This record gives sequence, structure tokens and C-alpha cells, in this order.
Amino acid sequence: MKAIILAAAKSKKLTPFSDTRPKSMISISGQSILETILRHLEAAGIREVWIVVNHQKQIIQDYFKYGKKIGLKIEYIEQAEEGGIGQAVSLCENAVGKDSHFLLAYGDVLMADNHFKHLLDRFERGRPNALATIAHPLSDGDYGNIYLKHDMQISKFLEKPEGARMSNYILGGSFILSRECFDYLSKNNLDMVTYYQHLISENQMIASLWEDSWIDISRPWHILAANQMMMKPWDTSIIPDSVSIDPNVSIKGIVHFGENVHVSAGTSIVGPCYIGSNVFIGNNSLIRKNSSIGSNCKIGYGTEIKNAVLFGNSTVGRLSFIGDSVLGENVQLGSGSMTVNHDSLGREIEYQPPGEEAINTQLPKLGAFVGDDSIIGTGHTIAPGTYIATGTRISDRITISDSKVS
Repeated sequence: MKAIILAAAKSKKLTPFSDTRPKSMISISGQSILETILRHLEAAGIREVWIVVNHQKQIIQDYFKYGKKIGLKIEYIEQAEEGGIGQAVSLCENAVGKDSHFLLAYGDVLMADNHFKHLLDRFERGRPNALATIAHPLSDGDYGNIYLKHDMQISKFLEKPEGARMSNYILGGSFILSRECFDYLSKNNLDMVTYYQHLISENQMIASLWEDSWIDISRPWHILAANQMMMKPWDTSIIPDSVSIDPNVSIKGIVHFGENVHVSAGTSIVGPCYIGSNVFIGNNSLIRKNSSIGSNCKIGYGTEIKNAVLFGNSTVGRLSFIGDSVLGENVQLGSGSMTVNHDSLGREIEYQPPGEEAINTQLPKLGAFVGDDSIIGTGHTIAPGTYIATGTRISDRITISDSKVS
């Protein structure tokens, strides 16, 4: 069976990180969302994958090429304009060929484990016309309601229900569909929801229940939640021989190191954590649980990193605090940079993305979201829930500017 992954959309809600990369290439625990999906597909027995691309497509194609390093045959289909899920799927008719069924996956949904195995096993047991992964909702967000019969047949799908949630299940972002869907879409305005409703009305859509953790990554703080989810099942540390750890370093919990990491004396690391290749951690630093530090980062003396994701190639100056925050690639934070991650009056953190009204994240702790290629000078204190656009330049915060002061 072939698999199709939808990875074309830009996703304005994930700005600034989706401005400079496909959202499927956002790094979670040292690996992009898309690479995790592809490795799960390979482990589940899939050998041929078609990826629908558009926004920043070259990043995906340059990284995965034709899939050799993952053990897959990967081809690409360009969705020239954003036209919705139905249009993206319709582009894949020739790719599916004469196969009776194909696996469809969304490129921005992460599961805590390999749910594709579960989905394919369920298909082989009964070979239904259509099979959909369903899961419990993460919150009261904008999810459709799924209703089930006793035999796991889906009886109703409400795309945008009004009022309180009435069902315990939602669609989980992966399906096994018949190639008949291409004919249906071509005759029904490429409307994927209408196709799902058609299958349900014909008693042809069966549910595959996923009861483990999952996340649909649609806002910047979901990167932090996904990072925690992917680290939670780790049970063994990875420390390559090339890692250099000075005396008087404390490591507690599970830590995954890349190659050629240097950890300086006096540092404490509390796992689970990910520390990528060629990272330098200065003396007396504190790396706390659920931190992910991407490759080629430099962490200065006495700096604390807590529940934060650094994509890579970034520098954090000495005596800084980066908490509950996400830093894009090639970010420079000067010495004494402080991301305040809580409200002193105990209020939940609000986040105001560009062009939108402020959002209540319902989180008691949340730091900053710093876009790629930003430079923030020394001595800055950054308010909770701050958005910093890609390529921002902020000078050093200097309180005494005249060297002739006597």
C-alpha cells in the first residue's frame, strides 16, 4: 500500500516558525515532524510515499531527497495553490495507480507512538472500504464530533458543532481510503468533508481508535507540548563516545546526546532532554527537563534552559534564562537575556500573533517565540507570550552609554 502525506499548507497560525520552513519540518526532540511520520510509516511496512508539497517545498526535497536514508521510496507532488485537502488528495490519483486503497496522513499531526501499525493491522483484519483513526480531543478546540455505533462503525460526523462537545472522539489525521474517492471528489467540488459524510451515510467508514497521546501542532506553544509528549516514553540515555563531559557534571534522568557535544564543569542536566550534535554548554549551566537543544548551539556560562526548544545554530549568552520558549534557527541572544515565563499576578498567559486578537493560551507558564535569524542584544527581559518576528534586530540594552561618566 502507498502512503500520501499532506505537507503543502503554510499555516499562518504557526508564525514565525512556519514563515521560513514547512510546518512539517519543525523540529521536535531533535527530529522534524515529517521525519517522525516517515520513520513510523517505514516501521509499519509502507515502502512508497508521495508527499504533497508547496510552501518552502525545497527544504523537504533537499532533506529527504528520494527517501534512501529512511528506507522509503519518496516522490513529490506539488499543490501549486492552496486549495484544501480535497484538492491535494485529488492530485495523487496517478500516484496511487491501480492500488485499491491508500493511506492518507496529515503532515502536522504527531502521535506518541506508531499508530500506523495499529491502523494497518486493523485494515488487514477486516479490509473495510474506509478506515479512519479517531482519538480523544486534546481540548475544547475547533474539532468535529465523531459518533460511533457499537461495532466501531462511524455513524455521524459534525464538522463544526455548536455549543458544548457531545462526543468523546474526533478524527485523528490518518485514514485508509479506497481509490473510489478520486471519482467522488472530481464530481463533488473536491470537498473532502462531503466525501467523509458520504462514506458515513453509506455505512462504509470504520473507526480505528487511538487511545495514546497525540497532538495537532497548530500554535507555537504546541511545539513545547509535542516535545514533552515525544520525550515522555524515553527509557534509555544515548551518549555517543564523542561526547565530552567535564568533571563535576551532574546528569539525572534520560538524556539523548548527539555527536561531539561538550558539557563544561559545574553543569547540571535533568532529563528527559535532547542535546544535539556539536552543542557546547558552558560552565555552571542548568539544563532542565523537557529541553531540546538543536545541533550547533552554544549555551553560555551560568545559563538556565527550562522546557524550551532551540531549533539549532543558535547562541545564548552567559547568565541567561530561557524558559517555556521556542527559539528558531540562527538566533543570537546576548548575555543576561531573560524570558519571563509567568504572570506575577497568577493570570494565564496571553499570546498576540500578528494580525490577530490576543489569545488566552490557558497556560500558567509560557515564554517567548523567537523567529529565525533574530539577534537580541544583552540585558533584555522578554515578557511572557512574546512574539518576535523572523530577522528581528534589537540592540544591546545599555543603561550607561557615555564612557566619560565620572
